Amino acid sequence: MKKLFLLLLLFLSIHKSHAWSEKGHAMVAQVAFSYLDEVTKKNVLSYLDGMTIEDAANWMDNIKGDKSKDFMNAYHYANFPKGFRVADREGANIVHVLNNTILELGAKDKLSKEEIKMKILFLFHLVGDLHQPLHVGYGNDRGGNNVQLNYQTRGTNLHSFWDSGIISSQNITLANCLNAQIYSSEELKTIKAINIVSWSEESRSLLEHVYSYGNPKVQDKYVAESAKIIEKQIQKAGIRLASILQTFFK
Repeated sequence: MKKLFLLLLLFLSIHKSHAWSEKGHAMVAQVAFSYLDEVTKKNVLSYLDGMTIEDAANWMDNIKGDKSKDFMNAYHYANFPKGFRVADREGANIVHVLNNTILELGAKDKLSKEEIKMKILFLFHLVGDLHQPLHVGYGNDRGGNNVQLNYQTRGTNLHSFWDSGIISSQNITLANCLNAQIYSSEELKTIKAINIVSWSEESRSLLEHVYSYGNPKVQDKYVAESAKIIEKQIQKAGIRLASILQTFFK
């Protein structure tokens, strides 16, 4: 019975892993708002209708138990075989959903307030997801969900470790993310340029490091290096979320 219970826990941990932890997604939203002017903040918050930016950033994970929202489960990722380039493929995947969301917001005068709110919720969450490299990972191991690890005598999987394990063990804070890298105005201009496929390719370029964890015991050096990458990815996600929000809601 005990063995069966442990197997069930393992199954749930593999199938319920999210991109970034609740804290990670909240920090993406907080970084974004630190880059926004007051008018854009006010306009975005008016559409959120009382929802905090932290709740908005985590909404797509928090509704995963709602069977009526199951069609959104595939929105969180897009898998491509190793060596393949990212493409905007038709269907329920993060690249296509984000591109469609941006396209539809370009004609937001045709959308209801509730429809616009839903698009904003997609942006708050999925821009964060896109910057977790394993959400544009390999299909053969389900974005690292099937890769088992051991860190500090505890078992986990690679996807979950990058979602929450490293953030938790290294106590990554908002200040860490806001100060992860100092960019010049020209560098910021390049980072802010809205291109979902390009952002996805950038995330995938980090996979070589992601998979260099050691087998199966994870070394502290890998965790420390990964924490620095995560801080920069959350910072970039926030900057880019702000860029999209400013484009449509300034």
